[in-house]
Amino acid sequence: MEVIGMEPGEVYEVRYGPTLKTTVMLIGCVVLTLGCLLPEVPLHIRVLGVLLFGVGSVVFLAMTFSRQVAFRVDAEGITVAGGPFRYRASLLSVPWTDVKAVVLWKQQAAQNIPYVGVLRHEDRPADKPVGKARRLLYGAVAGHVPAEVANASRQVNGWRLDRDRLAAAVAHFAPDVEIIDLG
Repeated sequence: MEVIGMEPGEVYEVRYGPTLKTTVMLIGCVVLTLGCLLPEVPLHIRVLGVLLFGVGSVVFLAMTFSRQVAFRVDAEGITVAGGPFRYRASLLSVPWTDVKAVVLWKQQAAQNIPYVGVLRHEDRPADKPVGKARRLLYGAVAGHVPAEVANASRQVNGWRLDRDRLAAAVAHFAPDVEIIDLG
């Protein structure tokens, strides 16, 4: 991975926007909504289909064009949003003093969904400890990832992670922090 330097004052920031996945899902929802409107489709299926796929279309449109910050690496630390609909509730913001490593991994239980997370220093525990139920869940869907890291991770969905820019930003702002790829 080639690391390109950053200019002073520059940050690595990614906003929610169109990706191949969100575009395909949006087109699929629109096509299925239109298909449900055909006259030969029974009324109960038409209503359910329009509700399901019409709402799906609105959801994907809102996510794609919200333009909220999904990921940011700056002088303060690393910020990752969990999703545009629960933006504030899912926001993970960790200062560099707490970060031991930035961890990239994939949820192997469902379509290799990519995640980015934070491994904190041992003396800097997370705001919320990982409970037994979450440990079991993380063990089932991401057994190769420590529960504390999985808990401090967010899905790369509705935005693209540029690994080279991530590496440059981490090297620039926190040269002692490593990037770990758990696959």
